[in-house]
Amino acid sequence: MAASGGLHEPRRLGVLDGLRGIAVLLVLWYHIWEISWLQPPDALVFIPATGFSGVTLFFFLSGFVISYPFTRARAAGAPSPSWGYFFWRRSLKIVPSYVLSIAFAYSIGYAQQQPNASPAPDLATHLLFIHTWFPDRFGTINGVLWTLAVEVEFYCLFPLVWWCFKRRPLVTAGAMIVIALLWRSALASCCYSTLFTPYEENLPGYLDIFAFGMLASYAFAAWPQRWNTPAVRRIAPLVAAGGIALFVLLMQSLYAYRFADQWAGVWQIDRRPLIGAAFFLIALGSLLAPRWWQILLDNPPLRYLAAISYNLYLYHQMAARELLAHAIPPYRGDPYYDPQWQARYSALAAVLSIAIATVTTDLVERPILQLRLKNALRKR
Repeated sequence: MAASGGLHEPRRLGVLDGLRGIAVLLVLWYHIWEISWLQPPDALVFIPATGFSGVTLFFFLSGFVISYPFTRARAAGAPSPSWGYFFWRRSLKIVPSYVLSIAFAYSIGYAQQQPNASPAPDLATHLLFIHTWFPDRFGTINGVLWTLAVEVEFYCLFPLVWWCFKRRPLVTAGAMIVIALLWRSALASCCYSTLFTPYEENLPGYLDIFAFGMLASYAFAAWPQRWNTPAVRRIAPLVAAGGIALFVLLMQSLYAYRFADQWAGVWQIDRRPLIGAAFFLIALGSLLAPRWWQILLDNPPLRYLAAISYNLYLYHQMAARELLAHAIPPYRGDPYYDPQWQARYSALAAVLSIAIATVTTDLVERPILQLRLKNALRKR
């Protein structure tokens, strides 16, 4: 899925690519900012400080993208994609680049330097995508890999979720939202000072975000004739703009909460569904909007970032931290009192991360994704 010139044409839904590009930019800025502390203007400082919300946007997009072939086939009365093909394509997309990034982390000595590093349990839990369930393994090898555990666990659960969703979409999505709310609330009640932070970041805590992605996919696919009207095209940009305004207000509220204990997780206990609702409005409004609005998301720079987003996500934190560890660019004294160093470092970390992601995408990810199953596997 990704570049749409028109509604429901068999081309990529480009606004989703744009949102993916924005998601990876938020995460990139957040992690580089955490190291450089290069401050943007005061009115914008909440953006890098809450840039981890880009991960939440990734989960929303995953919910949309993996369910869209199924919701579209159901709306058209066509056969659903086979589960064999579904898992094969997910595996091709996720596993080779993931394993390569782990090998790279060990080859440069990065993984060995992480807190609680222990190669045997680290590798075993990461290769099984269960490391987030073990607090000592949560941030080992490469701290960003926790999101891949959440993604893969949702893929494994998706056949059951889809079986329920295709029968009762609203009931299933509502149940997912309630489960996520109860999970976060229960952890805050029982384990606030011990397991709340790592366990809140596990799959149950994000089921509501996946649910909003699936709902957006369902709404977009189910009523193509109702959406394809002049009235809808006039209103859609307002819906998307309202979603953007809601998201900005939520991130400003989150930033204002930053001095509280475990602020990011605590703030989201009962507010994460509002983030999912904002993404729902942004995505659906943009998908239904005229081309003049879609171009804000469906444009070459964001499409390029979307194309390399997976590898950019895998390598950016490693690249940024290794630059600092090797004093590149060089500095004297405390670099955080040197705005010129902060700017040079931030630019170099971003450029190096994008370069690594481009190379690994072109040489590893894209060739592997060209693999095809036999026609028989595509059928039920």
